[in-house]
Order: sequence, then structure tokens, then C-alpha cells
Amino acid sequence: MVSESLVADFTLKETSVLSGATEKAIRHALASRVVRASRSGGRRTFGPKDVVYFFLLNELPLGVGLDKSLRKELFDLLAADKERAGRWRREAHRLVLEGEVPVVLPTDEVVKRVEERVGTFLRGRSRVVSRPEILGGEPVFEGTRVSVRFVGERARKETTAALLEDYPALAAEDVEFARMFVALGRPPGRPKKKLKFVRG
Repeated sequence: MVSESLVADFTLKETSVLSGATEKAIRHALASRVVRASRSGGRRTFGPKDVVYFFLLNELPLGVGLDKSLRKELFDLLAADKERAGRWRREAHRLVLEGEVPVVLPTDEVVKRVEERVGTFLRGRSRVVSRPEILGGEPVFEGTRVSVRFVGERARKETTAALLEDYPALAAEDVEFARMFVALGRPPGRPKKKLKFVRG
């Protein structure tokens, strides 16, 4: 369903940003054993198929009404690329939930949107550099002195066209990545100490 070329591991927070599902919803799905996550370096990680699952549940009104067993079966169908899981079955470009009145979910558009978001995120992440001599180590787009966070903050209030006019070295995809970058928040760790001026 998802392109085989998209191989990546995402943190819980990244999965939330990419799928639109809340972190709380993802944690609940893990705690109730509806979904499974891999482990890498002591933390849970998710793949593109997992992002498709959360994106699908978040986008479709149907997702809210599915009971735990149906959500688990849907995850099994998507994560393991099965043809059938419980009452779910896969057909060409859609998923079918069997019942008195079958529910049909077209998947092409969802998968395309997820692949675009994941691709934008991975390409953007590879373009970010952080060096002490450039803006004090603030993450910038490679080959520029443009702060990714600053662009992302502005992108919340301004159009992509306006930002590209101000930063011709960037592309529309860079602005979209900057939005995701800001949504991820700052990485955990000690905040930078404020400079103290001491009179000599």
C-alpha cells in the first residue's frame, strides 16, 4: 500500500505530526494494545504504514465509531500488508469492512497524502544543519543562514508565497517542513543559559 522506498522510523511525536492524530490517541492505542510499535534505542518507533493507520482513523468520521477489535484488525491489515484481517479485507485501491452494509474506504488519496508528508519530512530533515558558527547552533537549512524554526513560526501566520518572496533560497517544500519542525517542539534537554552581564 505504501511505497516500498519509504523506509523510516518515526518517534511518537513525529508520528503525531505526520498523521494528525494526537499523541494522547497514539499512547492510548499502544496502552490498549490496538497497535504495536518497534523499539529502537529504548524508545518506541513507528513506520510509514503506522502513519497511514493513524492518518486514516483521524481523517475518517468512521474512525471514531470503530470498536477496539475493529481498530486492531485494521492495524493488523495495514501493518502486515495482509489481504484480510477479521472483518476487514483489502481490494485493489480500497479497504472493505464487511457487515450487513459493507463500508468501503478508498485508500489511494490517503496513501498519497501520507507519502507526500513523509517524503517532505524526510527530505526536509536531511537539509537541516546545526553548527555553532551559524546562528549559535540554531538549526538552519543547509547552504543558508535561514532558521528553520523562524520560518516555521512565520508560516503559522503568513502564506507560503510571502515567505518564498522573503527567502528565495527556499522552496515551498521547505516551508511545509518548517511547519512540521515547529509542531514537533524543541527537543528535550537543558535550556540554554541566559547570558549574565557582570560588572568588572
